[in-house]
Amino acid sequence: MVIVRREGTLEPLVIQRDLQYQLTAGLFRHNDIIGKPFGCKMYSHNKKCTITILAPTPELWTLSLPHRTQILYASDISLVCLMLEISPGSVVVESGTGSGSLTHALARAVGETGEVHTHEFHKERCEAASTEFKSHGLDQIVTSYHKNVCLDGFAVQDKADAVFLDLPCPWDAIKHAVSAFSLDGGRICSFSPCIEQVQKACTALSEEGFEEIQTFEGIERQYQLSRKRIWEPFVGNQRHKKFRSDQRSGEKAGNGWLNAYVKGGPKKDGVGHTGYLTFATLPAKEFLTKELPKDEVEETIAE
Repeated sequence: MVIVRREGTLEPLVIQRDLQYQLTAGLFRHNDIIGKPFGCKMYSHNKKCTITILAPTPELWTLSLPHRTQILYASDISLVCLMLEISPGSVVVESGTGSGSLTHALARAVGETGEVHTHEFHKERCEAASTEFKSHGLDQIVTSYHKNVCLDGFAVQDKADAVFLDLPCPWDAIKHAVSAFSLDGGRICSFSPCIEQVQKACTALSEEGFEEIQTFEGIERQYQLSRKRIWEPFVGNQRHKKFRSDQRSGEKAGNGWLNAYVKGGPKKDGVGHTGYLTFATLPAKEFLTKELPKDEVEETIAE
């Protein structure tokens, strides 16, 4: 489960009998939490602090997971799942497991009838992610591989409906991604923080026969409401006592009224640039036509 402290901090918590969850202001006994419905608020043994119990979801896991790498957040994850056209029963191949933020969302999207094959070149991160997937009950959907796909390719061949790349050099893995796709082709996404990476990835996608290449940058912009008091001068019959008595929302201030208004506007601080998402479509392999490298094109023209 995921718990929310009074100050709004989210934290994952594994419940086990006879254990305790300790905070500075008080403690919570696991035995008291067992059997409580999700969404309820619980008081500590001394009634000085509270926690709220929430059911674990991919979105809450993204906000509370232990960071082993930089992760994708909900705004980018939602666009990835939409543009890759993932549905129950899909087979998705991921490279760059990292902290497993996206992997949890992919597992929910493909459902019990789908498959997620995720690759990580760092052994310790791969093992930690595999342990989390098993403890979260996803080991029947998610399969983890300790593999460098840029050099050795993917563990899945001729099976994937969608491929996601979160790599420093995605262009080295794109040629291997073609082999991972099923005979019907599919959709690919590459996440890169720098535009130079995007340029090289787009070139590699075009050379391998991918079509409909598009790049997006998602900027999250939250709005907030606030109250503001504005002075308005008396105009015309507003000076009359009867009119002033009808002004329930304001108060008299000299030759005018102070009225309270609610306004909305974007927050000054927030999440800025996270990365670029490049999407492309691989046609069915029987219709696949690869673009010749530049030097080969020049030789063909010369002949």
